[in-house]
Amino acid sequence: MTEPNLSPACFIKYNEQTQSNVFSLLPPEIRYEIFAYALTSAPDTTQPPKQDGYCTRPGHRTYTELLQTCKKVYMEAWFMPFICSEHTFWMAYWDRTPKRMVTVEKMQQCLDLIHDRHGEVQGGHIRVFSQLWNLESTRDFDGIFTMHHFHPQSVTITIRYTDTWMWENNEELHIEGAWGKWLVLPSSVTRFCIDIESIERRKDEVDYIAGEMADQWRFQRADGINMVAAKANTSISRWTGSSMLGRERWVRDEVTPGQLQYYFATVTWRPSQEPLDDQHTLNSPLRVNWSRPLPPNLGWNSIKKSYLENAGISMTVPADQVIAECIADGYGVNGSDDESDDYDGYDEHRSRAGSDDDSDENSDEDSD
Repeated sequence: MTEPNLSPACFIKYNEQTQSNVFSLLPPEIRYEIFAYALTSAPDTTQPPKQDGYCTRPGHRTYTELLQTCKKVYMEAWFMPFICSEHTFWMAYWDRTPKRMVTVEKMQQCLDLIHDRHGEVQGGHIRVFSQLWNLESTRDFDGIFTMHHFHPQSVTITIRYTDTWMWENNEELHIEGAWGKWLVLPSSVTRFCIDIESIERRKDEVDYIAGEMADQWRFQRADGINMVAAKANTSISRWTGSSMLGRERWVRDEVTPGQLQYYFATVTWRPSQEPLDDQHTLNSPLRVNWSRPLPPNLGWNSIKKSYLENAGISMTVPADQVIAECIADGYGVNGSDDESDDYDGYDEHRSRAGSDDDSDENSDEDSD
């Protein structure tokens, strides 16, 4: 998140720029739209994702050169890189979040400052990364949607591959929708999205859940307006990330050495006058209920990072060669891979192949 200076510059003297058509002919409302367009964050494809696959996703960047053109522009638009940015919140266990992240308290300070200096302003984008166990057990959403002076145009909830229930065991994709009854979006929201992410070999599951969600799920804004989706507004994207998730390399899911091919669908809801269906059946559970192809049986689903580093095995070594070296080295035999300083909360058998029938005690929630 790009934060504004909490003590923005106050110029005693500055040029009113009356000779400029931007200030002499354009009204403030039009200038606001122009400045907001120039200072809105945009996807940044110049920086490849880092190795921490839990937290790293393709990011955004804000170009602020416009604020350096003159003092008059700065005085009118100093807060826009903040208002027009995408702000990310995390509803996840501590090891699934970045070391530095925005908090509701810190963002509220910035919103209060902007309100004191400029009054109510609308704009910006909010993204919430949430593990399903957290999302499906909440009613207050960590206070994100009850902040004062908070008027975002769009809100996105992203459910990562590793946020789904028992992804380690290749369990079928399923999402409960009861939390949608408690989510009240700000009245300023004109676009609400849910990203459902998985890996390429599970794209059929993603497509099915996204389609059912677009057909069946509805949300509400604070002003009572309903938000409705359509399958036609569902978009598909792909990106490549590291197979190092937490402190394990997930060779089971690799498509190229050290990398996972992610596949995700974005379902979009927009304001509508369509009435909601019966509140008691609103946002029913969605579950993939067909027989799915199993992942390749390599002998191991994942290999601990500490072992790979000690063995000198790089991320560029193909998965089958990694497995061969592990077998030759006796990895996993008599606890040779069990290092107390690398314990991540998972039982060893969760990383071994053939664990699809493990009990619920191995769920993502309990392991966290």
